[in-house]
Amino acid sequence: MKKLAIFSLSVFLILSMMSCGSKKPAEDTTEPTAPAVEETTEETPVEEVVSAADLDLALANMSSSRQAAIDSKAEDFAPDFFNSLEKEYDALKARAENGEDVADECNELAKKYQALAAYVKALEAKETIGNYELPAFAQTAYDKGCNDLDKFEELFENPDATGDELLATATSAYASFKTVLTALYKEIAKDSRDDAIEAKKDADSVKAAVSQKTEYTKAADLVKKGDSLYAMNSFESATNNYKEAYDIFMKLYSDISDKRAAALAAIEAAKKSVEESAAIAEEADLESPLTGDVDGIEDEDAVLLEEDEYAAPEDAEVYLSDDILDGGDAK
Repeated sequence: MKKLAIFSLSVFLILSMMSCGSKKPAEDTTEPTAPAVEETTEETPVEEVVSAADLDLALANMSSSRQAAIDSKAEDFAPDFFNSLEKEYDALKARAENGEDVADECNELAKKYQALAAYVKALEAKETIGNYELPAFAQTAYDKGCNDLDKFEELFENPDATGDELLATATSAYASFKTVLTALYKEIAKDSRDDAIEAKKDADSVKAAVSQKTEYTKAADLVKKGDSLYAMNSFESATNNYKEAYDIFMKLYSDISDKRAAALAAIEAAKKSVEESAAIAEEADLESPLTGDVDGIEDEDAVLLEEDEYAAPEDAEVYLSDDILDGGDAK
């Protein structure tokens, strides 16, 4: 009985499994998805974009450094050096336009232009120092500046010299002379002010305050500003103001003097003409004298124009003391 039950259960399980296997699977009604189409675009390599930006920046740096050298008057002070850099500049510009990556070379040339501008400043400082007696304590700094200038000139002739070397040497030369000038500028400022005051006196002598009031006032204000800077120990800035004032006063004196000379010459010519006319009239009066009143000729004592009272031109002059408040010692 037990065996029969087990047999029946086995048959049932087999029939159930066969029934399940005979069913068809449900159909998939979902429409197939179309394959995605990938768009391809050409991308500029990052390296090329960076290189182009670097080149543009280098070209701009080179051009601005070149302009600084031009502004320093390098063409006048060091024409040979400047012209040699100009040849490199033209060559690099042409190569850049042809598509070459010359960024590194442009940056190198920029340093050389900067070095040249510093060299010119050093030359100007040395020239200024040469107009004054050098203080003993400044001799060492002066000698170092001179040695740096010599070294710079040697480096410039050396094709293997780098822009960094040139720039460092020129900057060192200027720094040395600047140290000397700091000590000297107090005396330079005083001398420059004296020159400006003397130039003002010349301008006052031709009444510049009346005929050229705007420029005259500008120069006087520059002297006042120079005095303020001097009192604050800004001797170099004070000197620049005094020198500018001197130039304006002297120009006023020269221009007005020239105009006065021309006017006096015209007056002398007119007087000569009047004298000649008077002589002719006198001769004519002797030959054919006039009698009685003549229409169109006024009496000898007639007042033809109202008198005009002119204000004293001295009142228009700006007072500037011959003395200056002493500032502190140069730092």
